[in-house]
This record gives sequence, structure tokens and C-alpha cells, in this order.
Amino acid sequence: MRFPELVLPGLFTPSEPMRQWDRDLLTALGNWSLSMKGILDRGISLTDNIDAVIASFTSNATPDTEDTVAHTLGRIPSYFIVADINKGGVVYRGATTFTKTNVYLKTTVASAAVKVILL
Repeated sequence: MRFPELVLPGLFTPSEPMRQWDRDLLTALGNWSLSMKGILDRGISLTDNIDAVIASFTSNATPDTEDTVAHTLGRIPSYFIVADINKGGVVYRGATTFTKTNVYLKTTVASAAVKVILL
């Protein structure tokens, strides 16, 4: 679905000069409309709505071994949610404390492809 651009016809008559405030308001509304159109045209994603990132990794070939998973959240994540795993296993925190650039996770199965949502 494509969303139309905002059109504001007929707000002002040609006989009246437009005030600077009115021009600024129309510019701001037009910019906001284009921004919203861009978001709506590509579809709203999970990360558009919450302060989160999705990180993917393949777990170690040895089960229950800590994996370092890089992320771009820009802060230390408080939680993670397993969004996808291609094997029957459990993903859990490793012993190393999460940082602004990495989380440390373990899985109970070897070589699992995992996606986590970091919050």
C-alpha cells in the first residue's frame, strides 16, 4: 500500500498575505507528512516502535559455550528475546556482563542459527 503525500489546498486566500508563522507551519507539516509517508510506505517494523535491535549469530560448535554477539543498540541491553532459532535449544545469558557493544549468550545446542531482540 502506498500512502499519498499531504496536500493542504485552500487554507489561505490569495487576497491575504501569508504570515511567516503560517509558512513555517505549512513547511513543518509538509516535512512531517513526508517523513510519515516514508515510514508507512516501507512498513513499520518492530525497531521503529521500541528502542531495540535485532542481532543474529551462530552458536558455538560446543553446546553451553559462551558466544560474543555484537550489537548496535548504543547502550547496555537489559533484556533479550529469542526471535528465532533453527534447532530445539535454549538460549541463555553467559557469565560475562553485557556491554554497550556486545552481549554474551550461550545455547544448549551446537551450531544453532539464532536471532535475538535486544531491549
